[in-house]
Amino acid sequence: MGAGGKRWKVATVRGIPLYVSTSWFVIAALYVWIRYEDLTRMLVEPSEAATIAVLAAVLFFGSVLLHEAAHAVMARSLDLPVSGITLVFWGGATETKASGKGPLGEFLVAFVGPATTLVLAGAFWVGETLTNGWVAVTMASLAELSLIFAAFNALPGFPLDGGRMLLATVWGITGNRRTAMRVAGYGGIAVGAVIGGVAVWMIADGDVGMAVFLGYVAMIMIAAGRGMDQRIALRDQLVRGTVADAMRPPPS
Repeated sequence: MGAGGKRWKVATVRGIPLYVSTSWFVIAALYVWIRYEDLTRMLVEPSEAATIAVLAAVLFFGSVLLHEAAHAVMARSLDLPVSGITLVFWGGATETKASGKGPLGEFLVAFVGPATTLVLAGAFWVGETLTNGWVAVTMASLAELSLIFAAFNALPGFPLDGGRMLLATVWGITGNRRTAMRVAGYGGIAVGAVIGGVAVWMIADGDVGMAVFLGYVAMIMIAAGRGMDQRIALRDQLVRGTVADAMRPPPS
């Protein structure tokens, strides 16, 4: 059980298991409710508001799934195994070992996620220009959300995609993955601290709901950054074990 809570397998796509976590159900329901409330405040009929809110949720979380699918497609194109995709409250996670293809492979697998979301933001913007009424309003909202999601994921802090790109870049420049992991971990702590500061400011400004969300994200990022030393230690242990096995004489 990770930060997203317990997860359930809902499908298998091209051999890749798709999971949804407990937290995903919470954020999905919250998203539908917020959209419904916004629409009814704009005097949309309740039944129409509910339909538009559900459609917006399907499109938004579908775009999150495409973001994760992009990671999986890139990983497989590099002959890397993909163990699964899990949707959680802040987005999703694709389980693969991108480091197996060196810094360039790690960078590419991370990069395609925000890039895909940015393309989807453009697609929603085009959808806004081609529609009208509340559908156009919904498309505009999805375009804005996708743009924010892409920018957020590109922030240089582990475990965000931007943090993984930072790790890959430092690894490629220094040739030292340990150093790269530490830099990405410090980036996660720094970005988490900034997000936490924004959350505190939002509480003071009265936006408690978003403040709680950002505060939780900040805690996850700071914890992941601080936990980088454990990741490094585990990696070193695995490397030492591999070397020891290689040096062990064969049985007589």
